[in-house]
Amino acid sequence: MAEFESPTCVHKHNPIVIAQRCTMMKTRLAIATMCLLCTIGATVLISEAATIFAGAIVGIDQVQRTITFQTREGRTWTIPVADSNILTQQQVAKGDRVMIEVELSESDLSQRITKITKTREGQ
Repeated sequence: MAEFESPTCVHKHNPIVIAQRCTMMKTRLAIATMCLLCTIGATVLISEAATIFAGAIVGIDQVQRTITFQTREGRTWTIPVADSNILTQQQVAKGDRVMIEVELSESDLSQRITKITKTREGQ
């Protein structure tokens, strides 16, 4: 009785099949690397994206670490600060005219104030 060899065993030592498998693995690795680099690039773009608004502080909640801010156009938002030190560094108070920098948080896609700059009344 002849011994049966599975097709995979026959192809295991075939140099053409080995070369094809190596090429396929290199292609898969290249595609995976490109996907990873695109993901990292998108993360960097998101993390660097900031929007600046000018207006006035309507309220500050130290406990919740939020600022209620009214833009020059009259829109009012309550936005958390990324770091509680932001409130003390600029010594901001209700009624101050400021420019705030708002960034999108990568982890939960929420907005956070990352920078507050006091401005003069005419700006």
